[in-house]
Amino acid sequence: MTTTTTTSSSAPSPKLTTLTTHSVVAPPRRVTLLEDRAQVRRTATLSLSPGQHRVVIEGVSLVTADRSLVARAQGGVARVLEARVVRRWRLGAEEQRPDAQRLLEEREALAAQARLVEARRGQADLRRQFTERAVQLLVASINAELPWAKDGFQGRWGTDLEGLLAAVRELEGTAYTAARERQRLGERQAVVEAHLSERGGQHGESGERTLATSIEVDLQVEREGQVTLEVEAMVPCALWRPIHRATLRGSSARFECEAAVWQATGEDWVDVELLVSTARPTQRAEPASLRDDVLRTQRRTDKTVQVAVREEEIKTTGEGQAVARKDLPGVDDGGETRTLGAPQRATIPSTGRLSRIPIFELEAPAEVDRISRPERSPLVHLRSKQANTSKHPILAGPVELLRESGYVGRGEVGFVAPGERFVMGWGADDSVRVRREQTQEREVTRITGRQTVTTTVTLSLSNLDSIPVSFTLEERVLVSEVEQVTVEVDPKLTSPTAAADKQGIVAWAITLPPRGTKTVKLVHRVIGTSAVHGI
Repeated sequence: MTTTTTTSSSAPSPKLTTLTTHSVVAPPRRVTLLEDRAQVRRTATLSLSPGQHRVVIEGVSLVTADRSLVARAQGGVARVLEARVVRRWRLGAEEQRPDAQRLLEEREALAAQARLVEARRGQADLRRQFTERAVQLLVASINAELPWAKDGFQGRWGTDLEGLLAAVRELEGTAYTAARERQRLGERQAVVEAHLSERGGQHGESGERTLATSIEVDLQVEREGQVTLEVEAMVPCALWRPIHRATLRGSSARFECEAAVWQATGEDWVDVELLVSTARPTQRAEPASLRDDVLRTQRRTDKTVQVAVREEEIKTTGEGQAVARKDLPGVDDGGETRTLGAPQRATIPSTGRLSRIPIFELEAPAEVDRISRPERSPLVHLRSKQANTSKHPILAGPVELLRESGYVGRGEVGFVAPGERFVMGWGADDSVRVRREQTQEREVTRITGRQTVTTTVTLSLSNLDSIPVSFTLEERVLVSEVEQVTVEVDPKLTSPTAAADKQGIVAWAITLPPRGTKTVKLVHRVIGTSAVHGI
């Protein structure tokens, strides 16, 4: 902690006020992650004498929201007069942060070395060119003098030529070594520039300019003592989403809930208490609009019923069914704001990359069975039903699925309250195949105009394994919402005999012997009166 003392005067009172400035290090100690931002809390403890003091917290995030800043003095000996976020430019390498200063100094040293190596290589290339020109001139002079030489080829010519060629080879080696050294320095310069660019994106650096951010808190201390200063502020560029991992071993299911955290605030969160919240501070609440219902009379028309077939999801509580979304999903908290805490302190670097933080885990007995829905897939899937035995809800999100054999795929789970049962799928059984065929026949009675649409679904089942397989086979029929249309399953033609429930689901308990086959037939009819259109 650095302490400085200044004296200032304020008109019209001639009384002088002593303002003591303290520079403290207060890294984040508690971080609460929201859906699209984070609330960062930092604390500092100081021993202060009576009077006015200014506490300066250096190295905070550049993107700190000024309006969200809140400062509290604990201990009962001081009160907060003002708190503000201060940003200023740092110019020159000596004013940079320690890590950025080291990088800038290394960049300058590498640039100086690169200039020396480049000069050495240029000098070697120039000397090599002059030496090669000398070789060419020597060879030309030998060729011109050789026809007139009385004693033939002179020995001094070979010595001079070999000396020049040796000089050329030496200069080529010097230039090659300088080029390799320049390449190595260039690679290191690229690494340093990448680090500077990364820190520039995080801390607002541009070359040798740094936009430094600090928090200044003015205090009025009534009596000497220990003061614990607590500062909170919101920062953007941080978010979290729930992510899960499920493991099935025999009849036991293990479910691990984690927080997938991304943050690029420019400040690393080291060994912080991490909380994740489903609160949405930016969501507005608006009252419902009131409108008049206008009633009008119209002429009576012949009564007809227009029907249409539509797909509708079965809405039930429990089962943890996730709903597919086309946009970026938010955090589904079941309609109630919830806050979950990580059991251990966490470290999340400001890189914008994924960090997985464990939140809680549970292990519960599971009811494991197999199910096939041929209208959706020709495969038989392994399914487990278990309860959320923890005291925390399971938030909607993706799930990594693992079995005793290892990783089997990814799935999704919906919001599951404590004590609620939910369903997980664990992949397909490759040994069972289901082939589905569907035909329709339409009949209209001439006198009454009664319409009948008969649908026949034939399911061919086969077991390719050497052991028997049992599973539940499900088909669906239409469900009528008007009294003019009825839907019925033909019990005589349906084999094995089955009936539809309120949601139109027809289910069979199937057992296939080893290498065995079986055929299931479902016949259902849609019957409408002559006034019905659209069947």
